[in-house]
Amino acid sequence: RELINREYGFMKDVIFLNVSSVVMPPKRVQEAYGSFMADYVKNFGEDIVPKAWSIVNEARPKIAKLINAKESHEIAFVKNTCEGISIIADGYPLQKGDNIVVADQEHSANLFPWINVHERKGVDLKIVASKNGEIPTQDMIDSIDSRTKILTISAAQFSTGFLADLKTLGEECKKRGVIFVVDGIQAIGRIKIDVQDFHIDYLAAGSNKGLLGTLGAGIVYCSDRIVKDIIPPYASYQSVVNHASPPAVTTNFDYLEWYPHARRFESGNLSYNCILAISKGVDLLLELGIENIEAHIRALEKHLRNKIDDLPFHVVLQDADPKHWSGIVCVYYPKDLEEEVINTLSEYKIYATMRGGYMRFGINFYNTIEQMDILAEALHKIAELTH
Repeated sequence: RELINREYGFMKDVIFLNVSSVVMPPKRVQEAYGSFMADYVKNFGEDIVPKAWSIVNEARPKIAKLINAKESHEIAFVKNTCEGISIIADGYPLQKGDNIVVADQEHSANLFPWINVHERKGVDLKIVASKNGEIPTQDMIDSIDSRTKILTISAAQFSTGFLADLKTLGEECKKRGVIFVVDGIQAIGRIKIDVQDFHIDYLAAGSNKGLLGTLGAGIVYCSDRIVKDIIPPYASYQSVVNHASPPAVTTNFDYLEWYPHARRFESGNLSYNCILAISKGVDLLLELGIENIEAHIRALEKHLRNKIDDLPFHVVLQDADPKHWSGIVCVYYPKDLEEEVINTLSEYKIYATMRGGYMRFGINFYNTIEQMDILAEALHKIAELTH
């Protein structure tokens, strides 16, 4: 608790429950992000390129450790989840008649890239219907057929908080020779994701939520098993092996020698200040321990759900198996109460996602039991307005 207070003391009495939308970066991340520019101008940019690549090379193994990747070179940096998903959607050799299994409640970052491929390449989409906010694991599995190349799902759904059974899905995909793609942004850094144990082939996640980073950067994990099959939609000196001596760009004008690992997805200069932020955020996650973080989040969610079980509102996944809870609690309320709801949450200094009749509370390691009690009190106060 002392470490958390040191990193998040600036929040004081604010109850921040909006991690499912935007991160609240710890103090070390804030300082690191600002320090990059100071280093940039210190020597008039003379040594910034080697410093920048040192940041990248230090960050890769930390992220690999967080998700239990086998090799640090299986980690690449992108600008957001959508770019990460689009790289495999566009770059994997899909053909007309192949199909992708995807659920109907996916965020656009893990849906639109596949619709794009469907339109341009004639790849079929097998849409699995959600039921009461849940995505049935068996329905996903039953949708796989002999032409299925990829099954893709979010670890935790943005609109419901539903936590997928990644291990079962991964095992089935491995058995059937199907590539398992995961949008990890709502879970990574908050819920343990083990890419080896879950047989995940490809994972993408922006850093602006559980990774404690900032907007404009994210990560991709790509297993060595499939990486050479993916040809990125763009190429530059960062993503290909070059044997020419500067200032020559290349002596080979016939083909590109792509890096044989995930660096092939990094075509040019990266958002190095954002990667430094990710690196420092992951440091904190590793210090706290992802198992400890998940256990804390689960305990808080259970406590909160028990306290609000009598609400006259629809609480999403309230009756679901707790193994599908992800620390994201979604509550619907009458739209005509929106102003009163905003005022009540503001009165209690609660920050959450609100979208006209819908509240989403994202729990993280810095939240406390006392804050869950305050949130429950605020929600009951809102409920009284309906009488």
